[in-house]
Amino acid sequence: MSHWVVVGISGVTNGGKSTLTKKLVESLPGTVKLINQDDYFYLEDSQHHVPAPGGLMHHNWDIISSLDMERMEKDVLDIINSKIPEKSESYFDRGLTPHSDPSSSSSANAVHYHPVLLLDGFLLYDHKGLMDICNLRFFLTLTREQCWDRRKSRVYEPPDPPGYFDHCVWPMYEAHLKRIEKMPRVVFLDGVGNPYQEVYKKILDLAKVMK
Repeated sequence: MSHWVVVGISGVTNGGKSTLTKKLVESLPGTVKLINQDDYFYLEDSQHHVPAPGGLMHHNWDIISSLDMERMEKDVLDIINSKIPEKSESYFDRGLTPHSDPSSSSSANAVHYHPVLLLDGFLLYDHKGLMDICNLRFFLTLTREQCWDRRKSRVYEPPDPPGYFDHCVWPMYEAHLKRIEKMPRVVFLDGVGNPYQEVYKKILDLAKVMK
């Protein structure tokens, strides 16, 4: 059994997943690795792509077949099956909070943490293998208006054609959300709020090595 704590950070496009994972990478104690699902999109000329709905001359980038999930799963398994560093960092169990200074505590209270692997991706849980691997499953949500307000200021490559959000992005997300709501152990988070403290604490509690 792997000693890695695997954490899924999923949810709506532009929901704050990358911002959250960046803060977690910077603040979690011990060994932390990050795999981003966006790095696994097939190239634009790949035969795996299907047309976007609505008659748009554009690929549907919001479906799991647009992603090389076999390669992503292999990379995840390579990490969690790899040898854990012999020397893990020591931290101090005195109400450790983000950005606290471990050196200010007594070494008598030193504790260790399992390494953490963060998975960032909007369709993580549509892949059963990855969903099953995740010890913690988080899902960020936004309303349609909130999502569009963020999405319209983003630049994608290739760029979103007019109507792509209405015909593809949001309908695909709504269908995805219905599937997620039926899945076990998924913690839903408001993408407009600041879920960092809640997520950080849950990871820390699970990652702490029990003696």
